[in-house]
Amino acid sequence: MNQDTTSLDENFINWEFSLFNTPPDFDVTHIRRMVFEEKYSEHGNYGAATVLLQNGDLDEAWNCISYALEIDPNSVHAWCNKGVYYLKSSPPQESEARSARDEMEELLQQDEARKTAAIEYAYWQYSIIRTAQAKEEALELFDKLLSNESTEPVIKHHYLYMKVLTSHAKRSIWNGNANMTRELQRSVLRKLFQQALVLLQANLPNFQITVWSNLAFVLLDRTCCELIRHGFDEESFSIDVHRISEIDRMFCVDKIINILEQHPTLMDPKGQLSGTISKVHLEKAQTTENYTDRWELLETALEYGEMYLEAEDTSPCFGSQVSSDILMQMWAMKYSKAEPERTWSAYREMSGNQGKSQMNLWWFLSRSFYSMEADNDPDRRALLKKAEHHLVNYKKKNPCKFLSRFVTVKLLLGHPTEEIEAVFPKLDDLERNEQRAAMLATYGRFCEINNRFQEALQKYQQVLSYDTGENRHLWYFKTADEGIKRIREQLNR
Repeated sequence: MNQDTTSLDENFINWEFSLFNTPPDFDVTHIRRMVFEEKYSEHGNYGAATVLLQNGDLDEAWNCISYALEIDPNSVHAWCNKGVYYLKSSPPQESEARSARDEMEELLQQDEARKTAAIEYAYWQYSIIRTAQAKEEALELFDKLLSNESTEPVIKHHYLYMKVLTSHAKRSIWNGNANMTRELQRSVLRKLFQQALVLLQANLPNFQITVWSNLAFVLLDRTCCELIRHGFDEESFSIDVHRISEIDRMFCVDKIINILEQHPTLMDPKGQLSGTISKVHLEKAQTTENYTDRWELLETALEYGEMYLEAEDTSPCFGSQVSSDILMQMWAMKYSKAEPERTWSAYREMSGNQGKSQMNLWWFLSRSFYSMEADNDPDRRALLKKAEHHLVNYKKKNPCKFLSRFVTVKLLLGHPTEEIEAVFPKLDDLERNEQRAAMLATYGRFCEINNRFQEALQKYQQVLSYDTGENRHLWYFKTADEGIKRIREQLNR
C-alpha cells in the first residue's frame, strides 16, 4: 500500500462533519462528508453532500448518490454521502448508516479505492475549501499520489489534476503572486502540460476536449504565453503547442471545434466549451486590423457566446460581459466605416494624436465613446439594443463594472438624460474605492458632454481623491486628469 495514501487516514478521521443531529450514543467517527467530481459522477457531485443534504433535500440527494454508486460502486465519497443520508433521514436509519460506514471502511483497505478517495479529497480541498493552506496541501497530494504510478494511469485522476492546475495557473500567474518566482510559475505550466500529455494519450474525445479547452483558456493570458515561450523543452512537450504565439489559442479552439463536429453528442451542460471558444475568437479579433477577418472572428465569437448563454447553469455575468463586448465592437466597426470624420475627431479629442490605428479607434468607440446624438441606423441600432440587453443583465450582478459601456449604449440609443443618470449607482452603495472612482469618472464624462462643466469638474476631482500613488496607472485617473484639462481649456476660451 502506498505510504502517501496510507497517511491520508488521519486526514479523513479529522475531517469534521457536524451539520446533522444524531442520537448521542451513535458512533459517527468514520462517517464524513465527502464529495465526488461531476465528470464521472454526473449530477452526483459535491452538491449532494454540501447543498442537498445540508438543505434537507433528501430525495434529490438520494438520486445523486444512487447514480454515483451506479457509475462507481467503489466510490468512498459516495458511500460516505449514503451514510450521511441515512443519518439525516427522519427518523435516522442507524443500521443502514453503519452498513454504509462499514462499506466505506472496507474500501479504504483497498489501494485503488483509497488512492481515488485521496485524489478526490485533494480536489475537494483545492476547489471547495480554497484557503491558501488547503490549496498548498492539495497540490502536494496530487504530486505525491501521481508521481509514482506503477501501472497504467487512472485518467480521471489526471483529469482532476489538470483542472486544479488550470485554476492554479489562473490564480497564481494571471492574477499575480508576489511570492511566486518566474521559475515556480513556469513549473506550474510544465505540470499542466504533463497532465495534458497523459490525457491526450488516452485518445478519448471527452478528455481531448478537456485538454484543448484548458490550454486555450491558459493561453488567453499573455504572461502564460511568455513563460512557455522561454524555458520549455520542445521535445518534452511535443503536442504542437510548444510554438506559442497568438495563433496557438486559435489552434486549441480549432481542435475543440473539430472534436465537437466529430462527436456532436458530447455533453457540455454548463456551456464551458462555448464560452472558451467565444472568448478566444474575441481575443483574436481584438488583435486583427483587417476589417473582413475581424468581422468574421466577431461573428463566430457571438455565435458561441450566445450558445453559452443558452446552456444550463451558465454564469450570466461572463456571458453578458463577453456578448456585450462583441456586439459593441461590431457596432464600432460599422459606425467608424459610416462616420469616419466624426469618429476620428472624437478619438483625437480623447486620446490626442496617438497615431491612426484602426484597432485603437474600434476599441475607443466600443468602450469610451460618448455622444448626445442617437445613432438611428437600423442595423447598428439592432446591435446596440442586443448589447443593452446583455448589459442590463450584467448590471444586476455588478452595478459598476462596464458602466461606461452601458452609458455609451444608452446615449447612442437616445434614452432621455434623466433615464441615463438613473443607471449610476449611489456612491454609498459601492463597497470599494475602485468602484467609486470608476463610477465617478464615467459620471464626470457624462456631465462633460452635457456641458455641465462644474458638475463634471466636481466628479473628476472626487476621482483624484482616491489616488494612493500605487494605483495611479488605473484608467479612471487618466480620464479624470484629461477631463479636468479639457474643461479648463473650454472655460478659458
